[in-house]
Amino acid sequence: MEPKPVVETTFRVRYAETDASGIVYHANYLVWFEVARGEFFWQQGRDYHRDVELRGFYWPVTEASVRYLVSARYGELVTVRAWVEEVQSRSLKIAYEVVNAESRQTLCSGWTKHLNVDQQGRVRTIPAEIRAFLV
Repeated sequence: MEPKPVVETTFRVRYAETDASGIVYHANYLVWFEVARGEFFWQQGRDYHRDVELRGFYWPVTEASVRYLVSARYGELVTVRAWVEEVQSRSLKIAYEVVNAESRQTLCSGWTKHLNVDQQGRVRTIPAEIRAFLV
């Protein structure tokens, strides 16, 4: 079995993402997970909007888990990694890791689960041609 593609995106922690002490506010890690999810598509030559939504499907987050290990701080470079952990007939799980880009220390890890739903919100099987670029 081929290893699953892991994508990475690196950026500097912005002031707006921190609290008064310069530490990243906990909810921003979930925003970073979403940034990495988007990059997962872009770095594979895909476009989530075109390849999923315009085909009549949506992937709402139905569950999320975040494990905080070390705080990220204003001005630090962070790298967020994302990969598809699991694909089932009607759902998928994407895993994430946030690391300090310079020290490579893991700051946070987590995952999000998504259902494949149609425009009416009904759960549907993920089409084979979409599954193909996820696994």
